[in-house]
Amino acid sequence: MAKLLLIGIIVFLGIAFVIIGLCLYYYLKRTIVKGRPLIDEPVNDQERTDKMGIGELLVHLSMIAIAGFLVIVLMRRGAVSPILGRMILLPPVMALFNARKRTGKAMLALVVSLMVALFVMMSDLIIGLPVKAPVLNLGGTEITVTQTTAADVLEDGFDIYVKQHYEPGLAYEEILSSGSFEKYPADRSLSVKEGLDEYNDPVEASPYILVKDGVVMGSITLYGSRTEDTVLEDCKIVRIRFDEDCIDAAKAKSISCTLNGVDLHAPLSRDKLADTFGKKLWHWPKNSEDVTELYYGIAWTTGSGHTFWNEYESYIHFDEKNNMTAFEITSKLPE
Repeated sequence: MAKLLLIGIIVFLGIAFVIIGLCLYYYLKRTIVKGRPLIDEPVNDQERTDKMGIGELLVHLSMIAIAGFLVIVLMRRGAVSPILGRMILLPPVMALFNARKRTGKAMLALVVSLMVALFVMMSDLIIGLPVKAPVLNLGGTEITVTQTTAADVLEDGFDIYVKQHYEPGLAYEEILSSGSFEKYPADRSLSVKEGLDEYNDPVEASPYILVKDGVVMGSITLYGSRTEDTVLEDCKIVRIRFDEDCIDAAKAKSISCTLNGVDLHAPLSRDKLADTFGKKLWHWPKNSEDVTELYYGIAWTTGSGHTFWNEYESYIHFDEKNNMTAFEITSKLPE
């Protein structure tokens, strides 16, 4: 419903702007002043009609570019409305317009251009733009959530184990030998049910676990379709989770782990994470003595939530020595 409402707003704006442009055109065309249509009459008092030089043109364009950049930044931060943004942008545009003698045609072109610019900005704010999915490199294999399939990791030397039954209190060392999980033979014999299962179970209770060289790396969530069952190999990995035992075992086997190039097995550095993720890093420890705050939160968001585009979140928990103790990366998919 939300998606239809937002699309409706965009369509309404587009139709309204087209009607305004056509009405202005017909008004200027049919209004006669001194025997000539208003569209051919001067609309300002400027007497200069010579061609604008490159230097003068660059000055005006620079002023417009600076004002446009300021408006975009302020609108993305929610500091100004589209109407106020237009008021900021209008003076440098009008300065360029009034630099030479203009007719009604030029006025019409200016109004249409401003409406197009406003429509683009409004569309960006309402619909947003897609974000680049984060990349987890695990033992040399790049896993891009919502893009990498189960078949991709199977071909790269990983195994996927499927939960057969839940065994409370199962120790990490017993996950593969207890019979609670069974190795998937990668023969396209198993399908993942329709819909997105947003479970948040610990690794030993998850439906699917990822294994490399006999080491349980963590759990994964597989997604195929919202409307029909999908063969496991064709499903996308949309969530990955590591518990502390998984992390320790991967370190012991020298299996690397990086997120967008940041080494997660090395002591974590806030400066390094801030340099890599910028404003996406929305949470970091404010007080190292408060153990409840010992995690980093990273979010890849769009302007419209996940109504139109995928969004992503990652949580990196660590101890007092800045060593990672738990990790999760998940995606939010459009409805």
